[in-house]
Amino acid sequence: MTQKAKCFCSGSTQSSKKEFKKYDLEHHFYLPELIDYLSTRTEIPYYDKETGIFWLREGIEMNGKFLLNYLTRPFEEHLKDLDEKGIDVAVLSTSAVIEDLPHDEAVYFARKTNDAVAQIMKQFPDRAMGSAALPTPYVNDAIEELERCVNELGFKYWHTHSNYIDEHLFDAKFEPLLAKAEELNCAIYIHPTLSDDADMKGLGYLYPAAAIGFGQDVMKTVIRLIMDGTFDRHPNLKIIIGHLGEYMPFVLDRLDNRLSCIPEPAIKMKHPVSYYVKNGNILVTTSGNASNEAFECAMKVFGIDKIMFGSDYGYESFSDQVDFVQNLDISQEEKDLVFGGNFERIFK
Repeated sequence: MTQKAKCFCSGSTQSSKKEFKKYDLEHHFYLPELIDYLSTRTEIPYYDKETGIFWLREGIEMNGKFLLNYLTRPFEEHLKDLDEKGIDVAVLSTSAVIEDLPHDEAVYFARKTNDAVAQIMKQFPDRAMGSAALPTPYVNDAIEELERCVNELGFKYWHTHSNYIDEHLFDAKFEPLLAKAEELNCAIYIHPTLSDDADMKGLGYLYPAAAIGFGQDVMKTVIRLIMDGTFDRHPNLKIIIGHLGEYMPFVLDRLDNRLSCIPEPAIKMKHPVSYYVKNGNILVTTSGNASNEAFECAMKVFGIDKIMFGSDYGYESFSDQVDFVQNLDISQEEKDLVFGGNFERIFK
């Protein structure tokens, strides 16, 4: 930034005199048993241990050997990174795959993963929190597991993905699951996965993934949820998205402008898209976007009171992600809100 960013707060914030813990809201891991299972599969998704190739979608492969070795480490190894950078608590979230499995396997590995996180929470009660992994495409099973995660395991939110191969969270079948999340006061973290758009194929892994596809797919899912009237039916539902809001901060004003021009009966929302941002239905984390300009845009559009720290642990340099927020040209009070104050206000 060429000049000091101003605070564009859209709600009350915590006192700057209070000391907050620092939380990482996007701290990934994989259950080793899940990776072992994927290596026995011959249909997508599967993992080839010899080559280190991860097949996530038809025709798209990712070399995941280093990442998986990193993400399947014991939590004690994660603690070394947390301690080195002064982060107090990791909210653990499993990466994509469970939601793409057949029914029995999805149910089994969601429960197994959540139990593993709960065990880590018991062992390190001041250092770890949980986010739910669900067999999302199987809605009744997902509702049952979400209730268990919130009511019995004490998880803070549900970590899901921007598509489930050929299904999306905005599909009508997921309405009961969204209603249950609102009833349980459980936010939904929508993490990217490979874009399922036809024109994203043919250019390897990065184009439909982190380079372009991730941000596009999450933004498409979130905006579709808004336009479908999801937050009018469920006004207390909260969605969290990473990468400083994907592309939403940049296009939010244009969305409001264009959608107000011509009446469209198919669009069910009762307010402009920006209303749901200001109302706190959409929250963002810093995960994976260490851009000063992107942060300033997100801060102006969303407000500092809706931005929280996420590292995208395992896929980004943890150290760089922490340093990015530490070195932002904003006040210490605003940094405290990003690292912990906003999380504690919203979730605790």
